[in-house]
Amino acid sequence: MCGLSLLFLNCVEKRTQATTNRETPIAAELLTMVDEEQRLRYNDTLDWSVVAAADLRHRQRVFELLAQGAISEPENLYRAALVLQHADPSSCRECYRLAYYLALEAVNKGFEEARNLAATCLDRSLVYSGQPQKYGTQFYQDSVGRWYLFDIDSLTTDSERVLWQVPRFDSILVRLEKMNQNQP
Repeated sequence: MCGLSLLFLNCVEKRTQATTNRETPIAAELLTMVDEEQRLRYNDTLDWSVVAAADLRHRQRVFELLAQGAISEPENLYRAALVLQHADPSSCRECYRLAYYLALEAVNKGFEEARNLAATCLDRSLVYSGQPQKYGTQFYQDSVGRWYLFDIDSLTTDSERVLWQVPRFDSILVRLEKMNQNQP
């Protein structure tokens, strides 16, 4: 079992009920990380070196919190997964699998908003492990700007996609077509 999976299992086993006072700062800290990552990615002066540095700093902090067993509330698990799913595949492919486990745990604890993130993280983990994605959430762009879907497991049904808040396959294809409308 990979190191990050062991970290996840360790944090689940060591987790204790935290007081509201202890979780409030953690929730705020995780929300601040998520907000910063979004702000850095969606502005007019996108600088990937700044984004990568923030992602690394946030990822390391999430690992610390997980090791302490400090992330247990469903919404905090979701936010931690949001942070980890931004990892660069060259530096932390295992982060996608850990993000999947965290989002799945959030779903299991009743946080339905984490369903799509769990599906996305599983797909990302599979793609960067050289396997077909399950749901169809992962795209790539070639050198001339044309978009494609990574290979998809043909056994996945639209009912599974809907359960995990992923569009049906025909809608994914429509999205892909729209992405390529202004491409060569």
